[in-house]
Amino acid sequence: MHDNMQHKNKVGRPSNKELILDAADSLVASEGALHLTFDALSQQTGISKGGLLYHFSNKDALLQAMLRRRVERFERLKQEHLERLENDPNKEPKSILLAALDTDAECARLGSGMLAAAASNPDLLEPLKRHVNDTIKQMERHLGEQVGRMLFYSVHGARLFEQLNLCEQCVTEREQFAEYLLNQIDKLTETNSGS
Repeated sequence: MHDNMQHKNKVGRPSNKELILDAADSLVASEGALHLTFDALSQQTGISKGGLLYHFSNKDALLQAMLRRRVERFERLKQEHLERLENDPNKEPKSILLAALDTDAECARLGSGMLAAAASNPDLLEPLKRHVNDTIKQMERHLGEQVGRMLFYSVHGARLFEQLNLCEQCVTEREQFAEYLLNQIDKLTETNSGS
């Protein structure tokens, strides 16, 4: 619901571009990446194929927008957690992990943008790869290479299991998992600063 509020135009309705992106996510989640076509989107949104092409000149442009929106959502969540953890000395790595775990709706949609991009054109993943590498470097800068990577991989491994519906516990125990990781960050930074 919060995300939808971010994408409303002046009269309170989501823009056509956001409606198209929402429909693309939904279509990929329900039908699979190979079924992401402008014809299918036109049928789902009620927007003509010409209207779709006005916003996205081709499927690659649509996929890039889906990926960009995913990164922007992560950054918004990270910023919200940074603000909430304002006085925590470990707010940077904690906000990264919490943002990665704070994506219920994204799990249900199977990370649709990434799956569609990988299926259609793996080169489209390059900006996302850069974002992931930059995020890993942020974790390493705050926690060291081994610990930063281990925590980052732990969260994203759990998220992948959740996205693929392989692990019921990943969903039901997400809060305990997050709390455990945050406590580990505190313990590990106390140990490192005390040595």
